[in-house]
Amino acid sequence: MARGLIGTIELMAAVVLAARVTLLGVDNIARGQTTIGAVFLGLAAALLVIEWVAPSPTDIPGAIAGRARSVLPGGNSPDRDDD
Repeated sequence: MARGLIGTIELMAAVVLAARVTLLGVDNIARGQTTIGAVFLGLAAALLVIEWVAPSPTDIPGAIAGRARSVLPGGNSPDRDDD
């Protein structure tokens, strides 16, 4: 999946935030608070996964239009090839 300029900037912002949360988790683990540290590490991982996987608001109308096109009579799904 190709990312545009805005998508790349959004991903880098998520990486910066996740790095800060990761450092907080590592610091808590180093102090002996493993439960809190693990929670912060999980939050950092979830932040990155959600940013990478979740559709952006601009992708949603295209997905709805694609589904509507495949449901309508005579509509072709972009994935289906009628050869």
